[in-house]
Amino acid sequence: MNILITGSSGFIGTNLNLYLLKKKVNVFNIDKKKNQYTLLKNFFKFDLININKLEEICRKKKIDIIINLAAISGVKNCHEEPNSAFKDNVISTYNVLQVAKKLKIKKVLLASSFAVNTFLKKPNFYGYTKFSAENMAYSFRKNYNLDVVVMRFSNVFGPYSFHKISAVHNFIKKSLSNKSFEIHGSGSQSRDFIYVLDLVKKIFNIIKLKKTKFKYNLNTSKKTNISNIIKALNKISNKENKTINVKPPPGYDIQPDKRSLNKKINKNLYNSLQKTYWWYSKNI
Repeated sequence: MNILITGSSGFIGTNLNLYLLKKKVNVFNIDKKKNQYTLLKNFFKFDLININKLEEICRKKKIDIIINLAAISGVKNCHEEPNSAFKDNVISTYNVLQVAKKLKIKKVLLASSFAVNTFLKKPNFYGYTKFSAENMAYSFRKNYNLDVVVMRFSNVFGPYSFHKISAVHNFIKKSLSNKSFEIHGSGSQSRDFIYVLDLVKKIFNIIKLKKTKFKYNLNTSKKTNISNIIKALNKISNKENKTINVKPPPGYDIQPDKRSLNKKINKNLYNSLQKTYWWYSKNI
């Protein structure tokens, strides 16, 4: 089985690569930049806008499965760089689907987001790109009989993530540099946080499926508010970092979640936060 990972130099791509290599899977990699954390084998550096190059790699390497992780992620990044977000999240997805259809690739896994669920109520450009990509994928599945699967990720955190600016990663970097935590809203808004190694195991399980459905939610089904994440990180770091409020980007959900206010952080999440903090402290 030959697997191609696009966006292989990113946070999730790096962790998925390391996991698949341990499983003795034959992995090929595409990204616009080299991986800053590890030396990837079978690596090809180019932009997915180059559909001819993508087709050439898939044909020559006899790719069976494509896992498309290439994207500009996050509400803030896509709001500030809409042109790049459209190119990397929508056009590149179209190119992947076109090549997979033409070469009759056995399976395509597309990274998506729970931002699709709230897009119509809380519109933002990141949600739009994922909403568009999902509908495109559904069309290819139904009209071209392509086994394409959408994977909706919740809020992923873990090692190999220096470049990430999402909540957990940002808080840890602030803690280690003794700076204040920047939060949007009151901090009572909740999110589903999933450790990256738990996520890649779920991806691997989808890879092994002979028969797939269109959409899979890759999350923990347990929400935690931002304030409790901060409390946990303060306990792990043995610090009391101050918090300051900053203006959220358009479309960012800061709605308080009263259901999660009195819930304690669960042990698995705490342990995963601890592992991530330790990784940062050893590698920063």
